[in-house]
Amino acid sequence: MGPKPRHKKLFRIGAVSHMTGVEPHVLRYWESEFNLIRPNRKLSKQRWYRQSDIDLILEIKRLLQEEKYTLPGVKQYLAQSRPQTRAAPTSDNNPASEPAGSESQETDLISLVWAELKALQDILR
Repeated sequence: MGPKPRHKKLFRIGAVSHMTGVEPHVLRYWESEFNLIRPNRKLSKQRWYRQSDIDLILEIKRLLQEEKYTLPGVKQYLAQSRPQTRAAPTSDNNPASEPAGSESQETDLISLVWAELKALQDILR
């Protein structure tokens, strides 16, 4: 397989799947899980991914497969490593923020289970 065609600005989900080795249904699921993946849908109902989306998908794949992160672990890693995600820097120095973190983890877990159920429902349709 040759080098990635970087001259294109937007890629359809099939091309992204081929380039990254991630199945389309997994890409759609990751889109619902990671707010950082935002394919453009203004042109049509189809998803159009930018190169930055593809780079993020490859990073998520690496973290999950090579580094053995869990989905919540990847979310936390991305929240800490990417400035555009909302991370509260003041909570690191505040021990009283720990209970709120566990509530947040429970909410994230519920959201994760809900998203997985929705992804399964989409697959079954």
